[in-house]
Amino acid sequence: MVQSSNPMGIRTVADLVQAGGTIVNREPGSGSRLLLEQTLQQEQLPFHAVQGFDCIVQSHQDVAQAVALGAADAGISTASVATTFGLGFIPLHQSRYDLVILKEYLQEAPVQQLLSTLGHRLVHSQFEVLGGYDTSRIGEVVATI
Repeated sequence: MVQSSNPMGIRTVADLVQAGGTIVNREPGSGSRLLLEQTLQQEQLPFHAVQGFDCIVQSHQDVAQAVALGAADAGISTASVATTFGLGFIPLHQSRYDLVILKEYLQEAPVQQLLSTLGHRLVHSQFEVLGGYDTSRIGEVVATI
């Protein structure tokens, strides 16, 4: 995530480093930090090249708050949190999450109710409001074994 309207014109982590931008980082082992480290390695940039790499916060909301208040120019978080805080968002990675249900439970009423709820247009619209979520397959059974 970046400051609203992205005044530094950041599109990549390399852009951030070249512009001398500052980040806040997440704790070691967090998914956000692992994504940042992986991206830096792919772009062949040392961790210390990123100003603020050692400035640690504990949550996506903390990252957003630091960016929104101008304490950092950017940080790794989700599109939905960026949207909530009115910040810009540049996707670095897309993840797919599946809910795994044992086949023998698939026809149980609570599971069917959950799948029906997930497939409802109101649920889809709520995810769209959050931003950053692909709801095209939500509630769909994609495989059974």
